[in-house]
Amino acid sequence: MTPDQHRAELETWRTVVGKAIVCFGELELITYKCLAHIPSDRISETSSRLNFARRVDLIVEILEGREPLPANVATFVKKLRRAKELAQTRNDIAHNPVMLNVFVHEASGDVALENCIATARGGRFIDLAGAKEFADEVENLASEMWLQIGKITEHNEAASN
Repeated sequence: MTPDQHRAELETWRTVVGKAIVCFGELELITYKCLAHIPSDRISETSSRLNFARRVDLIVEILEGREPLPANVATFVKKLRRAKELAQTRNDIAHNPVMLNVFVHEASGDVALENCIATARGGRFIDLAGAKEFADEVENLASEMWLQIGKITEHNEAASN
């Protein structure tokens, strides 16, 4: 890998990591909007201090308390649960650097280079393809949830009238 190739790959990493973080920020914002508009009681000030996973759990509990649970709300809950699952990958991407791994074949001495994110505790590696897949999924999930959130809050306003 030449220095120019290395710089080009790092630029791709920067773009992918940026997309992942910005799009996950949309999921964070969705949880704040839900807590500001879905509950009939004013809880947004207190609930805004909760971490992401706890906000998701609270929203799910509120929404699942509706009887009967409308299909669009059930779909939104599934998306919230998926967002919660994705939070660990977001944390791994946000809190661990992209590193250059060097692999040397013992017999031939050939060298292979690969950029990846490796968790500080070890055990998890995210390559560029995995980071792209994550960023795309988060972007799609946030878009789908933004489209649904209006229907969820409309249902809440109709139910409280």
